[in-house]
Amino acid sequence: MIVTNPFSLGSWTRREIDNISSGWWVLLLTGVLSVVAGGIILFTDWSVGDLAVFVGALLLFRGIFMMFSVPIDGAIRGWSIVLGFIEAMVGLAVWVWPGPTLLVVAFVIGWYVLFSGVMTTAGAISGRHVLPYWGVMLAFGILETLFSFWLLARPGLTLVAAVLALGLWTLIYGVVQIALSFEVKNLAARVDAPTR
Repeated sequence: MIVTNPFSLGSWTRREIDNISSGWWVLLLTGVLSVVAGGIILFTDWSVGDLAVFVGALLLFRGIFMMFSVPIDGAIRGWSIVLGFIEAMVGLAVWVWPGPTLLVVAFVIGWYVLFSGVMTTAGAISGRHVLPYWGVMLAFGILETLFSFWLLARPGLTLVAAVLALGLWTLIYGVVQIALSFEVKNLAARVDAPTR
């Protein structure tokens, strides 16, 4: 999750900026995990059961990382904990029940991507006055939401199409998180830089 709170007021205190900036490595680690997982998803010959176990593990670990992250939009940490818990529980449900059909896997993924896209879009809009590349995050959130509609409209996807969609989404999401982690790392320095 790039931004988490659609109700944030959009102004940060110095303490919030330092707190957000110090958690950049969690965003980087989650991004690297997503890129690696996306590559594994794209270049492995999956059965439905194996894919469900892998996706469940991915969502579980990403949810755990999210619970320890600090929201980069200045929101209270409770948002990260709740959203991370939801992602981890979805992953656990998929992992514990490895025999679901591709229809169930695509349905769960589609709804999660929809929720993530809506939250990213809303958070980017609410943080537009303080986030340096809020437009990129807004575009990503809109694309993620549109992508979720595509997934939800095609419950009978073949395994190859589901693997491709999931792998590309995970890979792109990871790349965005990695790039954003360095922006978050330098946030405090940018705030301290004199304005022209």
